[in-house]
Amino acid sequence: MNGYPEKVHALWREIPDGALRRMMDAVFGSLATVCKIMAAVFGSLATVCKIMDAVYERFYAVCRSMDALSCILPGIVLIGIFATPAQAQWTMGARAVAMGQAHTAIPGDTWALFHNPASIDSENTILGFFTIRYYGLRELEDQAAVLTYPLQPLRKRNRLDVSLAAGFHTYGFNLYRETRAMSGAALRFERFRIGFSANYVHIRIYGYGSRGSPVFDAGLVAGLGNGIQIGYRISHIVSMDSGEWETDLHPSEMAAGISWNGMKGLLIAVDVVKDNLHPLSLRAGAETELPGGLFLRGGWTTRPFTWSAGTGLRINRIQGNLAVQKHDVLGLSPGIDFQLHL
Repeated sequence: MNGYPEKVHALWREIPDGALRRMMDAVFGSLATVCKIMAAVFGSLATVCKIMDAVYERFYAVCRSMDALSCILPGIVLIGIFATPAQAQWTMGARAVAMGQAHTAIPGDTWALFHNPASIDSENTILGFFTIRYYGLRELEDQAAVLTYPLQPLRKRNRLDVSLAAGFHTYGFNLYRETRAMSGAALRFERFRIGFSANYVHIRIYGYGSRGSPVFDAGLVAGLGNGIQIGYRISHIVSMDSGEWETDLHPSEMAAGISWNGMKGLLIAVDVVKDNLHPLSLRAGAETELPGGLFLRGGWTTRPFTWSAGTGLRINRIQGNLAVQKHDVLGLSPGIDFQLHL
């Protein structure tokens, strides 16, 4: 290191003045460029910080709303249990949902075991699965399965259509869970049908325990000609409740309906529904079948007011249906089902 400063000083004196000026200009020019780049970088960082600050504020707002949601979620769930889904959860199948839940008298209802046991399919063996999420809330979700089976030997021997069905349904989440196991039968003689179903309903409410009881439903359907069909259903006609809250959650309900499919590819249905807890409800829906096995559907209900729409596609023995129901206040409820004709 000895003598190093002197050597540098000697080299510096040997540099011509013009070359030194150019070198210094280049250095200062590079420094100016670096400063501009740094200014741009710090400006970008400031913008990023502003964006992150905005994101944080939104995240914080979401956290606060989630904290509030933990307080209001039970209320939302109770609304879902005791208000619209208390009626809607008895409607299974995307087709029925899309047609405004007007299903008491419609023909070809795969989910008739849940709606009107008199309409259980007497022609085909069908396996179906269905799910719907009310208002997009995972806690308010229905899931169901059904199997229909016609007894062909009895038809050949007695000229009597006899069909059987079994189903399973679950609704809710860990704080409230409702489960149903069902079986039913329908008898048809010419234009008249009668059906019965037996259900075992089990309800579990967190902090209150769980209880179960059998429930029985009945229905009838009659064809009047010219594509007109009428139906009547009464649910919860006989039950053995094991608690008062169970009776409140499953009130007796009566429904009368009429359907018309006198025009090829068009079905129109109207229902009037009344139970002992809610006001009279009017429900109406329509379905049209397009070439290629495509279906379009729409409907509405009163008390509460909802509208619904959906579509379906049938390819050979497989059929899928989509539906969405819109509550005027609570929002959208999407549903889907899948059916296999065995």
